[in-house]
Amino acid sequence: MIGAVATRRPNAERRMRQRRAVKIVFLVASAVIWVPIAIVMLAARVSDRRG
Repeated sequence: MIGAVATRRPNAERRMRQRRAVKIVFLVASAVIWVPIAIVMLAARVSDRRG
């Protein structure tokens, strides 16, 4: 019983770490995708105002 409980805890920690890693990767990827889009849209608005 003690051995089974001991082996379950590291797996749970790994899953939590993997979930955190996935969230971080997803946030970074979404930032990399959306920041240039936002910059381009802002630039387009500024050029529209000038024109």
